[in-house]
Amino acid sequence: MASPFTGFRLKVLQVAGGTAVAQGLLVAASPVLTRLYTPADFGVLVVYVSLVSLLVTVASLRFELALPLPEDEGEAAGLLLLCVALVGLTTGAGALAIRVFRARILGWMGEPGLGPYLWLVPVSTLGAGLYQVFTCWAIRKERYDRIARTRVTQGLTQLTVQVAAGMLGQGPAGLLAGDALGRTNGTRTLALLDWRRDWARVRRARPADLLRAARRYRSFPLYSSGTALLNTVNLRMPGLLLAICYGPATAGCFALAQRVFALPSSIIGESVAQVFFGESAQLKGASLMPLFRGTVSRMFLLGLPIMALSSAAGWFLFPAVFGAAWKSAGVFLVAIAPMALAQFTGACVSSALVVLERQDLALLREVIRSLLFFGGIGAAWILKWDAPWAVGLFGLTGTVSYGLYGWITWYAIRRHDRNPERP
Repeated sequence: MASPFTGFRLKVLQVAGGTAVAQGLLVAASPVLTRLYTPADFGVLVVYVSLVSLLVTVASLRFELALPLPEDEGEAAGLLLLCVALVGLTTGAGALAIRVFRARILGWMGEPGLGPYLWLVPVSTLGAGLYQVFTCWAIRKERYDRIARTRVTQGLTQLTVQVAAGMLGQGPAGLLAGDALGRTNGTRTLALLDWRRDWARVRRARPADLLRAARRYRSFPLYSSGTALLNTVNLRMPGLLLAICYGPATAGCFALAQRVFALPSSIIGESVAQVFFGESAQLKGASLMPLFRGTVSRMFLLGLPIMALSSAAGWFLFPAVFGAAWKSAGVFLVAIAPMALAQFTGACVSSALVVLERQDLALLREVIRSLLFFGGIGAAWILKWDAPWAVGLFGLTGTVSYGLYGWITWYAIRRHDRNPERP
C-alpha cells in the first residue's frame, strides 16, 4: 500500500519542514528582538527591505522563472548561466546608482537613518538575486529538500546576527546586517549544493544556448519584469508609505503584524507555491484545473482557522509578549486578517500564469492591485484618517486584490484547458 505522503504532499512537506524550523526560530526570538530594538528600528528595516526587494525583483530580469520550463537540458543550462550573469550586472548597476544618487534616494524614501547602511543594499541584492535563481533551478530538479536546508541556514544566520547585535546596542544596524548576511549565507549553501551536481552539464553550455534561451523566453523580461516590480511595490510600498505618512514607529508595528501573518504563509504558503510551480510545469500539456481547485480549496480550509486564531490571540497577547510599545501591532493584526487569508489562498497558485506564459494577465493583475492598494492608503491619508483606519482600508483593498489573484488564474487555466495550443 502506497504511503499517503507521496507526490505533491511529500514535496510540500520537504520544503515546509525546513521553513518551519527557520520561521519557528524567528518567531520564538521575536519577543527578544522587540525588546532589543524599538519600533523605529524596525521602521528603518521596513524601508531597507523595500529598497532591496525592488532591486532583487529585476536582478535576473525574471528569466529565473523560466528555469523549470525547458525540456532540453542544454537550453536550461544556458538559461541558468544567463540568470547568474544578469544578477551580477544588475547588482553592479544598482550599487553605482546608490553611490551616485544616495542623497536623492534617502530623501525620496523619507528615512535619513538608513544612510549609514545603504552599502548593505547591493550585498543583499546579490545574495537574494542568486538565491532566487538557484531556488528555481532546484525546483526544476525537484530538490525540495535542499531548498528546505537553505531556509534553515538563512534563518539561523539572520537570528544569530540580529540578537547578538541587539545585545551590543547596535540599533537598526543589527537588523539590517542580519537580513543581509542571512540572504547571502543561504545563497552560498544552495548554490554549492546545485553547482557540484550540475557543473558538468552547465559548463558545456555554449553561447548559442544562452542566446536561444533568451530568445525563447523573451516574454519574461518584457512582461514579467514589470509585473514583478509592481508586485514588489504592492508588497513593500504600504509599509514605506506608512513610514512616510505616520512615522517609522507605525511602520514598525505594521511590519510586526505582517510578520505574524507571514509565518503560515512562509511555512505553508510559499512551500505549496513552489511545489505547485514545479508540478504545473510538468502538467503544462494536460489540464491544470484539478490541481488548481484542489490546492485552493485545501489552502482556504487550512488558512481560515489559522488566521482567525492568530488575529484573536494577537489582539490580547501582543502587548504582553512583545512589550507595551507594540500595542498598535495587535490592532493592525486584526485589520489585515481577511487580506492575509486571501493571500494565503490565492497567491500560492499564481505561478500558473508563468507556466501558461500568460504574462499579460499577470501584468494586468498587478496593475489592478496597485490601483486598489494605493487608492486605499491614499484615500486614508487625504481624509486624514489615523493609522488604524488606514491599515483597515489597506486590508480591505488587499482582500479584494488577492481575490483577483485566484479569479484571474482560474480564468487563464480554463482558457488553456479549452484550447491547449493557445499561448
